[in-house]
Amino acid sequence: MRQTLALDAATFQSLPRIAVVVDVATGKGREQGAYVGALLWDLVQMAGLQAGAGKNGDLRRTLLVTGRDGYSVALALGEIDPHYAGKVVILAYQGGQPPSSAGSLRLIVPGDAHGGRNVRDVVRIEVK
Repeated sequence: MRQTLALDAATFQSLPRIAVVVDVATGKGREQGAYVGALLWDLVQMAGLQAGAGKNGDLRRTLLVTGRDGYSVALALGEIDPHYAGKVVILAYQGGQPPSSAGSLRLIVPGDAHGGRNVRDVVRIEVK
């Protein structure tokens, strides 16, 4: 069953604001930035994620995050689940260099040495 969660200003205002600072390697050198957004885990919970089948079924699930340009990355659900790794991964709506445009969302994965999973202009998040 496909579930959709519309991500608008009201959705983000209903969640705690999370601020993170990242310093990652990129193909163009080091990138540093401060971002504000919502925990990806909170958004997944809001969407009504159904428990995976079998023992620890959710540990076999991934999130596929896609940007407007078609660039996609995957995160294991266990990475953001507070019962497991509990990483503070956010969907940012403010911050960065260059700053995100109004209404643009960016996946930010603090702790990664390389910024390859920081997806700009997120348009879709799928649970696999």
